[in-house]
Amino acid sequence: MLVVLAVTSATLYLAGNNLRANQQKNLDTQFQSQLRSFLAVQDLQASAVTDRCRALSQSVRLRAALEERDIDDLYRNALTELQGILDLNSPANEQEPHSLRASFFRFLDADGAVLSPDEQLTGVTDQAVLPTALAPMGRVLHDVEEQNIGFIPVGRGHRLNALRKVVLTKIRDWNGKVLGALVLGFPVGAIDNQTADAAASVFKSGLWLDRQLYIEGISAADRHLLIQRAATAMVGDNAGHFIVDLESGPHFLFYKALDPETRFSPAYHVCLYPLAAALREEQTLRWKIIAFGLAVLLGGFAASLFLAQGLSKPVDKIVAGSVENLNRRQQAEKDLRETNRELEKALTELKATQQQVIQQERLGAIGQMASGIAHDFNNNLMPILGFADVLLENPALLDDKDETRRCLEMLRTSAKDAASVVSRLREFYRPAETDEQFPIVDLAKIVRQAVSLTEPKWRHQAQASGLTITVATEFKALPIVAGEESALREVLTNLIFNAVDAMPEGGCVSLETAIENERAILRLSDTGTGMTENVRQRCLEPFFSTKGERGTGLGLSMVYGIIQRHRGEMQIHSALGKGTTFVVSLPLAESSTIDVSAVSAGPKANSSLNVLIVDDEDRIREVLSTYLRCDGHSVVTAASGREALEKFRRHRFDLVVIDRAMPEMSGDQTAQFIKQTNQNVPVILLTGFGALIEVTGAQPQAVDVVLSKPVTLDVLRRTIGQLLHAA
Repeated sequence: MLVVLAVTSATLYLAGNNLRANQQKNLDTQFQSQLRSFLAVQDLQASAVTDRCRALSQSVRLRAALEERDIDDLYRNALTELQGILDLNSPANEQEPHSLRASFFRFLDADGAVLSPDEQLTGVTDQAVLPTALAPMGRVLHDVEEQNIGFIPVGRGHRLNALRKVVLTKIRDWNGKVLGALVLGFPVGAIDNQTADAAASVFKSGLWLDRQLYIEGISAADRHLLIQRAATAMVGDNAGHFIVDLESGPHFLFYKALDPETRFSPAYHVCLYPLAAALREEQTLRWKIIAFGLAVLLGGFAASLFLAQGLSKPVDKIVAGSVENLNRRQQAEKDLRETNRELEKALTELKATQQQVIQQERLGAIGQMASGIAHDFNNNLMPILGFADVLLENPALLDDKDETRRCLEMLRTSAKDAASVVSRLREFYRPAETDEQFPIVDLAKIVRQAVSLTEPKWRHQAQASGLTITVATEFKALPIVAGEESALREVLTNLIFNAVDAMPEGGCVSLETAIENERAILRLSDTGTGMTENVRQRCLEPFFSTKGERGTGLGLSMVYGIIQRHRGEMQIHSALGKGTTFVVSLPLAESSTIDVSAVSAGPKANSSLNVLIVDDEDRIREVLSTYLRCDGHSVVTAASGREALEKFRRHRFDLVVIDRAMPEMSGDQTAQFIKQTNQNVPVILLTGFGALIEVTGAQPQAVDVVLSKPVTLDVLRRTIGQLLHAA
């Protein structure tokens, strides 16, 4: 009898524990499933929106309007940019749950204050409550990352449609300074509570935000009890569960933070499970066990005296085994939790290390790119400084017009090559054109120009160091090829400079042109130190250099890239102590190649024009005025947009040449006011970001032509001729 009572009691205890543990495990599984479903929808929405928000934050028009604090223009441009993502037609309470279309948008300034859109239609959400709802986000604007997601209440009540999910994206200027932020709000619909388990289909899901519970289907009294209990139980915890006794009965509440690292008000996903069914199941199981125990007790009462001694040992083993299994399971759960914490810690450290490595790689790449740009600019500045020093130090040369003209032509050629280095920077953000066409050029002429451009280094600089370096040319043929003159000159300039650096004791550099196998051949040889086989095989690799800190390792790699772009080939023959020979092979020009005459400068204008030049730089106004006065035009200058508008209203002008980047009033704005006064006057916009405008297609509507700086007399003259012909 005692054995039966003990077995029944132990069975009741173990069965109850197992039932509660299984119930809690099942509820936790359902909660995690609900959480994964909710996060999956959020991730789907975020992935479709965050990239669009980052692109909008790079908009030139939004940056300019935000920097000038032109709120009307800011929201007007934003409405255009947000077409396809902003829903202005559906009322807020009729928008689809988890919609990919925003219900409102706002802008914050650099201090985090909400910029009011006045009368602009910026969404279907109540306009009056948004400044108060977005104020906490504005206060922590400088502490958040480039893009963050959070939740805000925008309506009364405790339903999920009273919340909005917001995506905050910082907007920076060209120097990285924070100008403000763009905030997009999306509706948060009801969470799907359907489950395969009919018994658990009555559970409720919602969100906990700012000590408020946004969940439907519970009474006011139960909501008050839940808020009191959750406010104390959820302090400092990112996830967990607890039991709460409501008027409708005991319930299990599971919760987990959606983003524990957020700087905004933390939001928690919560699920409320009623325990009435579990208690009934536990009560039923208890009565079944008790009934079974009583039946066993009554049935075995007569035989208990005889079997008591034999049954005691198996019962002891059963109890011991049950306790041992329970202890093992508890230890396994403890070990699993510890392992999970260690894995999370390792994952966090790995992510931090990965970000640090990526940042170091980015900084290294930027430094190497800057070294390459400095390399090209120094190559082009060398002849400019050299020939300028020759003219300044030898006044007698100024009397020799031919020699003076030759030096000036070298200066202009080097300046154009420096400008083409800037124009080629666009290749970092625009892919190269595969069907690029080149004009016809004389390879022998480019050789002569390269020899003259590098003369300050191989002759004057070498003589100053007590060295003698000679450069010899031999033209076995005068091949005509299709190519870009500045790029081919850069190839020869780099090869000559490398040859001079390879002859620390002086020597000879020879250049030869020929035609072999219907291809143009260029050979450049030096009597320098030569290269080992290992160096020869690696010399074309980017950032590989044998010059130490004096070299960037980009010269020969850029030479090889230019030759490949011209569909050519290059071979290198070298031996240690015997010099090096570079053999460049280029295809001869075909009849379909663009003719040089097609891009020649246009004729001077036959009629005199009244031209208004607007630029805040004195030197640029002086150069442009000299250009136009030499062609017989009448010129009036202005140093700002306001001064230009005053002169434009008082005088009649046939043409306006205006700089884009000016203080107070930009060239775009000045051109717009000029067109409003007289839309028939042509406007030419000068900018140092011409390549960027060409890529983005963001040419202002009030501008007829955009020219990139530096602009030459030939280009300006041809552009004026085209505008007059079109008029």
